[in-house]
Amino acid sequence: MIQVHEGIFLEEIPLPDNPLKAINNYLVLSKGESLTVDTAFNRPICRDRMEEILRDKAIDLSRHRLFLTHLHSDHTGLAALFADRGTEVLMGKADGDYVNRSVDPQGPVWKEVVDEAVREGLAQDRLTLEDHPGYAYRPERGFPFTPVEPGEVIPVGDYRFEVVALPGHTPGQMGLYDRDHKILFCGDHILGKITPNIASWGPGFPDPLGVYFDSLRRVYDMDIDLLLSSHRQLVKDHRRRIRTLFHHHDTRLKEALAAVIKEGPLSCRDVVQAMHWDIRSKSWADFPSSQKWFAAGEAHAHLDRLEAMGLVTKEEGEGGVFLYRATISQLPEEALARL
Repeated sequence: MIQVHEGIFLEEIPLPDNPLKAINNYLVLSKGESLTVDTAFNRPICRDRMEEILRDKAIDLSRHRLFLTHLHSDHTGLAALFADRGTEVLMGKADGDYVNRSVDPQGPVWKEVVDEAVREGLAQDRLTLEDHPGYAYRPERGFPFTPVEPGEVIPVGDYRFEVVALPGHTPGQMGLYDRDHKILFCGDHILGKITPNIASWGPGFPDPLGVYFDSLRRVYDMDIDLLLSSHRQLVKDHRRRIRTLFHHHDTRLKEALAAVIKEGPLSCRDVVQAMHWDIRSKSWADFPSSQKWFAAGEAHAHLDRLEAMGLVTKEEGEGGVFLYRATISQLPEEALARL
């Protein structure tokens, strides 16, 4: 493991056959206390590496704590490994409840995922849940967790980590912030080089991209010397990276709106194909099935943002597919400024 700060260690756990490649797993050791931040997929290769880390650092799991930033299976897949051995699992209630509901393959979580795909126009792609990494590598069973709230303090030796709300990437993503050391564990809220996936979460969480923007603005104003994110290299200048993320989504919003103005009404699936993606696929037909779920969800989130801004309207078309129409006939300067 690499020591990134006194008593804070980072290890990349591989995520095979996934474009993320690996997850940054963190371990905090201070004055006899310990805390792990996030796990990895529920896969043998991930489990073996996690077991190695715990063994190498002589972690007593019955006196250990695990903080899960959010619900995705690359962060929660091995939670049962800890809980079964007496580790206290800490997590925001909304995302924690979602994870435990997702364990049932026939449950409402996965039915809603399939229904959302239909609304996005993906029925013709004949995707199966087995293609969805969140389904394939989710925790093998539910686990007890202690709900945490924003503002709550989690002490670990010399560190006093304050729980901060970072919704957007998921409805209830949380981070840990030590004000004195100016350190933020941010999960997938801000990533270097790659952009966090911001997808639709259905009617219970409208305008996720707008929520994400609000979270970015709050973090922009925070005093941070060390930003510990969950994938790839660490971000050295969080404000510069946040400005880049805003620019990225501004471009995506303009692409989506331009497509709807030109060709609408369009489905999410249609809009995906009008947007640019950093993926080695010549066309939508070449997209890996696993990535079609996420691409359509991201297009959906951008259309939700445009709808919240009054720039598009939504209607239900044949087969329950959402169709989007523009409320303007071109991209005037005032509309661009609003984006």
